[in-house]
Amino acid sequence: MKRRNRDLVLFNLSALDVLATATGVFVLLTVLMMPYFRKTLEAHAELADVRASVEQLEAEVEGVRRATAEEAAAAAEISVEAQATEAAAAQRRAATKQLKQEAERARSSADQDEQLVASLEQDYDKRIIEALDLVFVIDTTASMRPVIRDLSLSMSGIVRVLQRLVPSLRVAVVAYRDHDTGAGWTVRSLPPTPTSSSMAEVQAFVDWLKRAIRSSRTPREAVYAGLREALSLPLRPGAKQSIIVIGDAAPHRNEERRTLDLARRYVRSGSERSVSALFVDTPAYRLYGTGDRNFFAALARTGGGEFNAHSGGMIEGVLLSVLDTR
Repeated sequence: MKRRNRDLVLFNLSALDVLATATGVFVLLTVLMMPYFRKTLEAHAELADVRASVEQLEAEVEGVRRATAEEAAAAAEISVEAQATEAAAAQRRAATKQLKQEAERARSSADQDEQLVASLEQDYDKRIIEALDLVFVIDTTASMRPVIRDLSLSMSGIVRVLQRLVPSLRVAVVAYRDHDTGAGWTVRSLPPTPTSSSMAEVQAFVDWLKRAIRSSRTPREAVYAGLREALSLPLRPGAKQSIIVIGDAAPHRNEERRTLDLARRYVRSGSERSVSALFVDTPAYRLYGTGDRNFFAALARTGGGEFNAHSGGMIEGVLLSVLDTR
């Protein structure tokens, strides 16, 4: 009897079919999913491009920020420069305005000078005084600042008027302060100087007085020291000698009588000598003054000169003190 074949067959047609089918399904699914795989790759690539674009944009933004900051700094600097330029322009405008005002005052002063000279020439001969030594003795403490400025502006006018009336004119200036100013000196002087040849020296000294002003701690000043310095100057014996004391404060009380005695002895020693007083009514005098005006009036009486209160032009006050117009 023939034996039956018992060999085990692991793969038969049905199993191969299943395997083939599965492989086909896998291939089919791969083919179907391929576009999605491609899109994912493209998405990653686009994302990388976006990141690169964002980084580039951030770099550009940072560059713009830096440029903006630099422009803002430059604009601030330009603004500061513009403000400085505007301030300088404002100062120039103010200086120009002041110069115009001073020129107008000088023009007005010159007109007044001409009128005053014409009036004097109608009444007096030009040679009424052959030679004149004129000495200004002026307080240079802080309260006198406006008066010193006025004298500086008027000095050329004073000299111009007197030169038309006096053939030989010399001007001296004595500046005095007080002993407590701590400025190193109490009295400084310019000796008698011919105005015909050295007027610039006179003007320069008077201009310097504006820078020499110092404050004093007491309401009285060193008038005695100033007058004593004036009397020690080399004045011409044959010339008319006119000393004009200009101030707003009397001497210290222990020097009042000595100052008056000094003026009295001076005028008694010559017929053509006088001490006049030009009193200045300053705010300091109104606040602290005690008999200052009376002292200046007494000084003019003792010195045989004229007493004037400085309320108008400096030129007129000086001329009234120098010339005998009575």
